[in-house]
Amino acid sequence: MKKILLLGLSISTAFVSFGQTMVNDFEAGSAALLNLGGGMTADVVTNPNMTGLNTTSSCLEIRRTAAQWWVFAGVDVNDLMISDTEIKYLSMMVNFPSQSDLGIRFDATADDNNGNEVVRPLNEYDATSSGEWQEIVFEIKDNETATAFTLGTLYRLSIHPDMGFENDPVGQILNDTDMFGYIDEIRILDTNPLHVNSFDIANNISIYPNPADSAFKIKAMDNTSITDISVFNFLGKRVMHRKPTANQEHYDISDLASGMYLVKITDDNGNSITKRLMKQ
Repeated sequence: MKKILLLGLSISTAFVSFGQTMVNDFEAGSAALLNLGGGMTADVVTNPNMTGLNTTSSCLEIRRTAAQWWVFAGVDVNDLMISDTEIKYLSMMVNFPSQSDLGIRFDATADDNNGNEVVRPLNEYDATSSGEWQEIVFEIKDNETATAFTLGTLYRLSIHPDMGFENDPVGQILNDTDMFGYIDEIRILDTNPLHVNSFDIANNISIYPNPADSAFKIKAMDNTSITDISVFNFLGKRVMHRKPTANQEHYDISDLASGMYLVKITDDNGNSITKRLMKQ
């Protein structure tokens, strides 16, 4: 059996037990990938860094061979029934050479269907600890703005390791020569393993006015400190990026075309929330 280390973030030094389903640990006898999409290759290899959060023997190595943003690895799930009143989370260990823009499609209707809607994680890979294993967590839901998984059965995961839109700096980071990504310990959990404060940002930050004409403001409560703001159009292109100064809350969007945008707000703990903004 593989040794699994669970991360307790700032709560205590003891490990916390969560109801969990192991999807793939990439050890001997684990299932191979269902498929690969676009220009990427993947193989089970020896763990390149058996320290920290993941001391296991093997993991999945991912290499990029083409520039499509949507390259993905299809991971099989032992068909899991999820009701629309349940909230479940997908946790995986990730090791990248720098911050990558990760996403997963949960909405496939069968093992041989890749799904359509990309969901981004609740937390980001910390670029200051590149080359180390970090736990990345997703809420399992229909799409990025959904509040539940309503499709009944989770058949598979289509994992996008390197989309290149929302990471900092923006851009694809993987290649097939010397910049590889590693994924391991893919689990489905009943409880969010991140620190409880990961969700506080959703309640402590608001955008107004919305719809907005030439500018919008961000209100942060309970000493929430905002460190990064990115605005994306619905094609996924980042059209504005700001590193707020102290107490800044006013952001000019007069040069943007009318339409719907996504505003990604990150606090000083690395927690992020994405909110919709209508530009009039």
